[in-house]
Formats: sequence, C-alpha cells, structure tokens
Amino acid sequence: MRRAAAGLAVVALVLALASMASAHSPEGEVFFAVQFPDNAIPAMDGDISDWDIVPESPYRIRNDRLSAPDPSILTAERGSQDPSDLNMHHVIGWNESTSKLYFMSEIFDNIHNIDREDVARFWDDDALEIEVNPDATAAAEHNLEGEPVNQFSYKWCVPPVEGQYQYIEPIATYSWFQDGTEYIDFGWSQTGETYGESTYFYEMAIIPILALSRDEATSLEGSEFLDLEEGTLVHISVNTGDIDEANNYQSFWGMSTDVPC
Repeated sequence: MRRAAAGLAVVALVLALASMASAHSPEGEVFFAVQFPDNAIPAMDGDISDWDIVPESPYRIRNDRLSAPDPSILTAERGSQDPSDLNMHHVIGWNESTSKLYFMSEIFDNIHNIDREDVARFWDDDALEIEVNPDATAAAEHNLEGEPVNQFSYKWCVPPVEGQYQYIEPIATYSWFQDGTEYIDFGWSQTGETYGESTYFYEMAIIPILALSRDEATSLEGSEFLDLEEGTLVHISVNTGDIDEANNYQSFWGMSTDVPC
C-alpha cells in the first residue's frame, strides 16, 4: 500500500501521538486515548454508538488536527481539508484488562472509490491505514533486517473485492495474526451510496506486539506483547487515503505533520 506513514504516539489512560521519525510531530504535542472500563469496551462491529460515551475533548480527532504533508500527493496545511469532499473523525482507546488498543474512524467521502482491477493493489482504492510502533522507536530502528518486527501497518479497504479487504505489513502470512483472531479484530459499516457519497465506519482492536518473531513456526510463542498501563508510550498513525479517480491519490491525511517515510 502507501509507504509507511510518519507515526504518532499513543500513551495509555490517554495515548499520545508523536512522530515516528524522532519525537512528537508537531513538536511537543500529544493526542490522548480514552481508557475504557471493562464493562464499556466497544464491540468491533462497525456500529460506533459504543463510542458515544467518549467526550469530545481531549479524545476526538477531527479535520482541524489532520495534515496532508506528502508533496508527492498533496501538501495541505493542518485543518485545511474541505469537509464536503472528505470529513474525518478518529478516536483511540485502550483497556488495561485486555491490554488492547481500540480504534474508531468515521469517514465521509463524496466518492468512495473501490474499483481496483488487481485485488492485491489496495493502494489503488480508498483505504484506512493504521501504523503502530509499540516500542516507540525512531523510524531508523523499525523492522531491522534479522531483528524481530516492531513496526506494523494495518490496512483496510472495504467493501471487499473478491473477499480481499485486509493487508498487514510487513508480515501478512501468520494465521494467528489476521482479522477475526484474538490479536486483530476489525469491523465496518456504511451509510449512503456504497461507491458514491457515503460515510464509512471502521473499528479495529489489536493486542500491540513489541517484537514479532520472523520464524513462522514459532511466530506466536516467540513474540513479545506489550502490557498496556497508564503512562505507556506507543507510536501510532491513523491515515486516510482518498482516491476519487482510478489509480490517482487525491490526498493522504494523517495526524502527523511529517512527510511519510
């Protein structure tokens, strides 16, 4: 799909968002994730009413806090997106008992484009892309050759084409590391015209992985998982790719002001 986007940090109780390249981007700024109690964990079913309990401030991330910094697609200042073309709303949450991160995105698009001829070319269609770096390392330390994987991209493109809707980088072959497992749970729904003016609702829950073994035979028992607690720092980026014409990115909006790396 797209190149890995510059990340944002997430902290627990609140999760903070920062640049994966170095520190926070914008510098000194954090975003917060809401802590869900055990009896209010949202279901990943595409019905975002579970998230109605989340206050507007400081948790809800809207157009005014999103940027399009990539000159190869569109360079646009933070908050300059036209909501009649693309209107975005994200929330991030966590729960201590499950040690999971939870994501909700509500995206209005005047044209929802799903027309790729090759089902593997997710980047040719509108998509939601979530980058997670649980150990909060700089980009130069991501997924080093011969080392366990520590930077993950969860990419979703719906409605499915020939059953294909998920792509996980850099390793997408482990059977336990797919949608519908304990480690990844994705749901979606939509209103309006499926391939026209519509609003899509995305939900994702993951157990963040500090170190994913590259040995498939021992990939589960050989991996290390993050135990979330208040004050934990994680790097995260939630990004929206908008394609109104076939094979042509109109914009790529995310929470970081850094150019994707």
